[in-house]
Amino acid sequence: MKKQVSAALVAALIATTILPTQSFALVPLPPPPGPPPGGGGGAGGAGGVIGVAAFFVIYDLIRRTTCSGDFLRLGGPGFTTKIKAGDTILTPPVCYVRKQRALHAKG
Repeated sequence: MKKQVSAALVAALIATTILPTQSFALVPLPPPPGPPPGGGGGAGGAGGVIGVAAFFVIYDLIRRTTCSGDFLRLGGPGFTTKIKAGDTILTPPVCYVRKQRALHAKG
């Protein structure tokens, strides 16, 4: 048993000192492709602008047609300023909050 362990240690020592030479090295991988020349933008940039604009339009319609109110606190006519007679905007609805009876403990 002692001879087998000694032989395994010698084989491991030889394998770690002699075998790892330059001939066993792996070929390096080519670098990943970078961004296209010219800076990009284009459809991706336009899509981002259109997405942000669509978000604000939908948010404005939701806050003006439902009783959710201005939950992002962006303000605007009817929320932080008075609506004038000449404004041609969709006015926010008048939402009434129903008062609920409070529950009291008995006893």
